[in-house]
Amino acid sequence: MKVKFVLALGLLLLGSPAHADVAEGEVAYRAGDYGAALAMFQPLAEGGDPAAQYWLGRLYDSGHGVQSDPKEALKWFEAAAVQGHAEAQRVVGIYYEEGKVVPQDYGEAYRWYERSAEQGNDKAMRNLATLYQNGWGVPADPERAAELYGEAADLGNEKAKRNLAYLYYFGAGVPQDFEKAAELFQQTASAGIGRAEFDLGRLYYRGQGVEQDYAKAAELFEIAAGQAHGRAQVFLGRMYYLGEGVPKDYVRSYAWLILAEPQEPESAGYFLAKLRDAMSAEQLAEAKSLAAAFRPN
Repeated sequence: MKVKFVLALGLLLLGSPAHADVAEGEVAYRAGDYGAALAMFQPLAEGGDPAAQYWLGRLYDSGHGVQSDPKEALKWFEAAAVQGHAEAQRVVGIYYEEGKVVPQDYGEAYRWYERSAEQGNDKAMRNLATLYQNGWGVPADPERAAELYGEAADLGNEKAKRNLAYLYYFGAGVPQDFEKAAELFQQTASAGIGRAEFDLGRLYYRGQGVEQDYAKAAELFEIAAGQAHGRAQVFLGRMYYLGEGVPKDYVRSYAWLILAEPQEPESAGYFLAKLRDAMSAEQLAEAKSLAAAFRPN
């Protein structure tokens, strides 16, 4: 009889207005109706609901529906985290890793990431792997980093796949394997993860793990360059300068290199100097006009 009573009480609580309000608040938040979300989350958070506390922390962290207040955000994230809310635990870890409104403390970040990862949070696994990869708060352990990236990747974390691809590319924590790196970069590029097009393009340019293909490399670099990736812009400018995989075009080359120069002054400057000696005043003006019209994708 007691078991039946507890079960009935649990089902009643799951279907209670409080739980419904958290779900409704999430719907309002994702729809951009932050005022309505705040009205739903605030009383529930004050009443101790960890999910509502996490979402209220999100509002204060982003300044949606309220004035941005990282200290107030951390207060609510911590309230949810101590009750075992996995994503709140991860966010608290980020605050400590970045030193955001608290002294930077990689050890504390590690503790919160570990608690979250133990609950199966793939993002926390990736955060934890980064600490191991860099030796922040723990001894550097590339093999453990690779394991954690792999676990997160198996759960569908595309950024973890990209990080794991780097380890295979450089042979850190895993045997160097350009083919495996290319496979993972291809997956992350298909998922729209930033930088992946550049990384995959570099493999096609060098013929590492894939058959060398300058045209394919140029295509991938152009996508990354359009996202204001400095090194991709340098590669693309170089390819237009040399006619690798694309027709030789000094105007396009110069335009991409102008855009790259703030991020990659040395490598971009080298080719810009060569181009200035080879281009007419009209070509230089056209290239500068193209660069001025550039808008990142």
